[in-house]
Order: sequence, then C-alpha cells, then structure tokens
Amino acid sequence: MLVREGWADVREIRASDAENVDVEALYSYKAEAQAAKRGIWADSASGIRKAHYNLEGDAESFLEKHKGKPLQAIIESIRDGSTVRACLTLPNDEYQYITLMISGIRAPVIRQGVANTDDLVEPFAEEAKFFVESRLLQREVRVILEMVGQNGNNFFGSIQHPAGNIAEALVAQGLAKVADWSITHVTGGPAALRAAERKAQASKVRLWQAHVEKSKGKDNEFEATVARIMTGDTVIVRNSKGQERKLRLSNIKAPMRLAQQKGVEIASFDWEAKEFLRKRLIGKNVHVTIDYVKPPSDQFPESTECATIKVGEINVAEQLVLKGLADVIKSRDDRSQFYDQLLVAEVKAKEEGKGKHSAKEPPKYKWSDASENAAKAKQFLPFFQRGGRTQAIVEYVANGSRFKLIIPKENCKMTFVLGGVRCPRAAGRPGEKAEPFGAEALDFVSRRCQQREVEIEIESLDKTGGFIGSMWLNKTENVAALLLEEGLASIHSYSADQSKHSGLLYSAERTAKQERKNIWANEDPNAVQEEEEVDTSKPIKKEYLDVVVSEIVSGGHFYVQVINQNIQNLEKMMADLGIHHKNASSAPESWKPRNGEIVSAKFTEDNQWYRAKVIRSVPESKSVEVIYVDYGNSETIPLTRVVPLPSQFSSLPQQAQEAVLSYVKVPELKDDYGVEAATRFRDLVGGRQLVGVVEQREHNVMHLTLYDPNVSQDPDRSLNAELVRDGLATVFIKSRYARHPGNQALVSKFQESTALAKRERLNLFEYGDNTADDEDSRY
Repeated sequence: MLVREGWADVREIRASDAENVDVEALYSYKAEAQAAKRGIWADSASGIRKAHYNLEGDAESFLEKHKGKPLQAIIESIRDGSTVRACLTLPNDEYQYITLMISGIRAPVIRQGVANTDDLVEPFAEEAKFFVESRLLQREVRVILEMVGQNGNNFFGSIQHPAGNIAEALVAQGLAKVADWSITHVTGGPAALRAAERKAQASKVRLWQAHVEKSKGKDNEFEATVARIMTGDTVIVRNSKGQERKLRLSNIKAPMRLAQQKGVEIASFDWEAKEFLRKRLIGKNVHVTIDYVKPPSDQFPESTECATIKVGEINVAEQLVLKGLADVIKSRDDRSQFYDQLLVAEVKAKEEGKGKHSAKEPPKYKWSDASENAAKAKQFLPFFQRGGRTQAIVEYVANGSRFKLIIPKENCKMTFVLGGVRCPRAAGRPGEKAEPFGAEALDFVSRRCQQREVEIEIESLDKTGGFIGSMWLNKTENVAALLLEEGLASIHSYSADQSKHSGLLYSAERTAKQERKNIWANEDPNAVQEEEEVDTSKPIKKEYLDVVVSEIVSGGHFYVQVINQNIQNLEKMMADLGIHHKNASSAPESWKPRNGEIVSAKFTEDNQWYRAKVIRSVPESKSVEVIYVDYGNSETIPLTRVVPLPSQFSSLPQQAQEAVLSYVKVPELKDDYGVEAATRFRDLVGGRQLVGVVEQREHNVMHLTLYDPNVSQDPDRSLNAELVRDGLATVFIKSRYARHPGNQALVSKFQESTALAKRERLNLFEYGDNTADDEDSRY
C-alpha cells in the first residue's frame, strides 16, 4: 500500500530474491506510482512536507507565539511516563518535532544506554511508560505549550485527548506524582491533579503504597478575631475563649522590615504589606486553619504556628501574593492547603509586575516624630489645632489613655494622651506593678483601638511633647467617655473643664459611679455617701425659672431658654444680625473657622443667620459641624454658610442651657423605647412656656423638674412624673437631691407611678419588670 501510493520506495534486493512473487509485486506497485506521479514521484514540490527535527531559533520566542493555543500533534515516541517526543502541526503547514514534558506531573525515570551514565529504572517506571504508550503512541492529540524547560530546548505542556487527560490518569493510578515546579502552569489549574493525587494516596496504590496521612489536631480549625498585625505575614488572633495566638501565614514571606534611622527614608514594601493586612483583618472575625507548626530555629526561638486565614471565602495570603507584597516559600512537606493557589498567584503577580515584582523603585517612607521633644511638639501644635479633627492610625497602646499614633496624611507620628481623664497605669517593664484596673483599662482600649483608624482633636501639650485631646472611634464614639462609662478611668477636673466635651465626660463618669463599675466598685460606700451628703438640717432652697425647651436631644436630655430680659434682647439681636448679613460681604478667603470659635451660621431649614459654635471641621466635604448656642440644635453645614461673628453680637450671653430631667432615667434614642420617650416628651413641652425647678447644677448642666402651669399647679404633676406614669422613664434615687428628706414625699410619688406602669405593662414594662436595677443607674 505504501509503495502503490508513492509514500515509499523499494529497497535494493539480493539476486536470490529476484524471482520472489512478493518482490515482483512491489516493483509493479512502484511502476504504477511512478506512472501516476504519486507521492515522492510527483513532479511538484507541494507534496513535500517541511519538517524541523530540531528547534530553530529561540525557544522562548516559539513559546510566546504558540503558548496557550491547542496544536495538532502526533506522539512519536515515549521516553518515560511524563516525557514524550511529539510532532507538532504548525499553522503554516510546517512540522516541528519537540521533546515535551507533561506539566504538573513527574513519572518515575527510565534512563538506559546513556553514555557515561549509569542505567536507572525507578520503581513503576516501566509500568508508567507502558501506560502512556498504550494510549498515546502514534495517536493524534492536541498539545498546549505552557513553559520552556530549564535547559532552554524542551517544553512543558498539556496533552489533550478525546478519551481524557493522560496526566490526571497517571496520577490517579499512582504512576506519577504532582510536580510543584510546573503545576502552576497547567492549563485549567492544579485542582484536578491534586484531587487525583489525594485519591491515589487514599488508595495507597503503587507510588503511594507506603503513604501515611498526617494526623490533624483537634484545635486545627477555629474562629477568631484578629487582634494585632505584627508584620506583613504575622498576626495575633484572639479565640472565643479570649486566648491570643501568634500565627504566621502559611508558605509566604512578606518583605522584611528595615530599621529606620533618624532622618533617613526607608524604601520597602513592608509597610504596604502590613497595611494591606491591617485594613482587611484588624478587628475582623476570621476562619483559621493551622496547616503546620515550624520547630524553633535561630531566627525564631519558639515554635511557630503557620495557618491559612480566611475572611469569608477570601484567603488573605493569596491576596497578598497577588498584590506582589509577599513571596511564596517553596516546601515539600510543610504546606498550606491552598499551596497551589499561592504558586499560581505568584506567577500572575510576576507576569503583571505587581508590587515588589515591579520595575519601579519601592515606595519610600519617612515618619517625622512630632513628639520627639517638647520644643518640636510646640511647632506642630498650632497646625493640628487649626486642622480640627485629624485622621490617624493607632500604632501602639501604651496604657488606657496613652497612644502612639501615625498621621499618614502629614507623614508624622506622635504620642497622644486622652484629655480630661486619668487612667490607671498598666504594668510596663518586667517587674513593674500595675495600678488596680490598669490591665483592664489597657485591654479595653486595645481591643477597640489597636491599629484602628481614628479621629483626633488636639487641644494642648504635656511637658514631654505628648499631644492632649479627644479621640473618636467610628466618628461618634469618644474613647475617653467609653473608658469613663466602664469605670476604667476617672475625671481629671482641670483638663475636663477645658474640653468642649466636658458635659459628655462628666455624664459618662456619673454613669459608672452610680453603677459601681470597676474602679468605683472598690470605694467605701460610706465615704461616697459622706462626700455627697447634704445638710438635712436646713430647708431645701429651690430655684424656679420660666423656661422654653428649645432643642430635644432625647426624652431626658434637652436645652432650654430662660424667659427673662435676655430673651427680648435675643430677638432684637437676631433681627440686627439678619440685617447685618444682608449688607455684609462674604468671609475673607484667608479665614478658616477654628474648633470652639463662635461664628455666624446660616441655618439650613430657614436660611436665617444665628450664632453658633464650631464643633469640628470636616475637610473632605468642606463643611463644619456647629451647635447653635442660643437654641441648642446642631447640624453640619458647608463652609460657605459660615462667616466670622461681628464683635457687636458677642456680648449677649448664650441663651441655650443644657439640662436633664431630675429624679428619673429616660432611655436614649438608641435604646428600646428611646424614640417613643422623646416623642412623648416633645408632645408635653412643645410650644409651651414651662416652670423649671432647678434641683441641682452640675458642670453647666441643670437638673430640672418641669411643670406646665396651664395644666396643674400640683407639684406631683410634673412632666417628669408624666413620663414615669407612661412607662417611658424609671426612678433615679441616687442623686443628692433625691436623698434629701425634704424630697422623699415627691420620690414616693414617682415610685408609686412606676409601680402602676409596671402593673399595666406600659412601654418599658411591656414584657415585665426588666429594670430592677434602674434605680441605681443614670443616663
């Protein structure tokens, strides 16, 4: 057949075979092919195949041209189970012979007849070779080139056959193992090969007949909260029992942190890697899987737990590698369960030039220490005071009220101290004794602030260059107030009185004292009573005021205007202020409102001008938060609606006075029935002139018993009592005025109203009496 079709010639034969019938037939077929000009006897050269038995040119260029494209091929020979000789059919009808190693696997070696080299036939090598020969030899397949071999002449690739994937079949039969150095390049990914290998290991077939599964500890998987980011590849997590564990991310290594010298810029990706983890992990609930434990070494004197940490379905180690912020540590035994994904991510990061694989220079960082000394801090102080609230990152918590902060926007760091409070000292150096509740205060703040993004307001300096001020979490939570509410700090009177948040701080401390929390639990009750004892031998002197409620913060917290001559003066001043701004020009371009400054502000609801106090600046939206000092309401408005207050309008005292309801505790808006209480209070006071009895003045806050003179003159019929009767407030009996014998009859009436509301299951008592301890607590 070959001779007749012109694909072969008849070789010269011996004379003794000339009479052979078969030989005569071959010559007859040859003559027929020559006459028909078939195959090799054709006159035209178009039938001649152009084949290249050796690669001409650069292997990398050949790969770049054909990589990832399925090429028609014929398997010409099999060297071993994972190495073949293939003839590729190229798009231009040329043929290229190559040595192809199957990506992602390594079969046992067969080496025979190689000069100056001992023969080697590894166990199951011949069986693996036969397995491939019986399925692929002289078969038409498709080959996908994926990488160039180390010698620069051979190729790695995948072989596609209609009957299936030969690599997966070899691995599943235990005739090959997965090869890490090439598995990342396998078309379709490494998952199928890994699954086939696990199947072979479980069955203990051939190469895996002595395989022993690694035992898994009972605590290898758990849920935890990330407490601290140590480096770009090391974190501390806190489990459900509150225990902390130090973990390294499995099989990756982030750039090393370089020691920063004073005044020297550091070029490194270590900050990016650490920040990447901080933004995605700090304070988050994560799923931890311990992959392996590294024994102690010279670099790490203690054993190290290496783990995979996932937020939802996201593997943070893989994300770090994809960003080019970490390298993958190659290992035969100690491996992450997502080792292949890490290798693939590294290849992708290198190909895309991400992070440390970029040709660009590493980013440079130089943090100026604003608290280096007192003189340097004084230079920074005016700048931070003018800037209002400033974004910061808590780098380190020294104790409950002292921090190390980084200000990324200003490329500086500082020591920061909470103003208005004194916090128990935690143990610092080894052997140093902590003050009572110092450790608890440190833990409380660390859990909430460590490596979190916060906002700070700078008010002053201490003697060592530490900046004193307020710190806010989530823009609304005052850290000093949180400490005070938990009884983990006490008021520092002088500093607190200087703060514009003094009312918030004193209120928080009152709550902790009344609930006997932490530092207040150890106080002698008699000493507390003696400190607050009133002189019962003298009659009560009460102050009566005619008031109008101008702003409601909650059902028990509000602002009032006292009805006197100043109210009439206020009306005239407001009219004059409006006329002034009709004719006045806008604010000077150089003027910027400072925190605490009294300004003229245009109220959004009626577009009228009012006196206001600047609470804070909001630079990102070019606006400021203000409180209208004559009415008590507040809002955030654009800078275009704020101008300096002319001096002639600053002499009149601020008319809005902060107040709380006496004798009672009313839920805040965020609490259950807080909105209902505020609504009921608004119904009681709205548009009415009331009589307010001042029971006590405390830190510029009045404790008022309110009456509507048009409803009743009976002292038992106060608006405070109305809220109690409606089940929207409970009785508070720990204040000095509530304990005075002269007020006991009134307190008894409040308690009777509470009992009635409980029996009728009104509002707070809808589901029974769940406020048994309310009489011992306050706002």
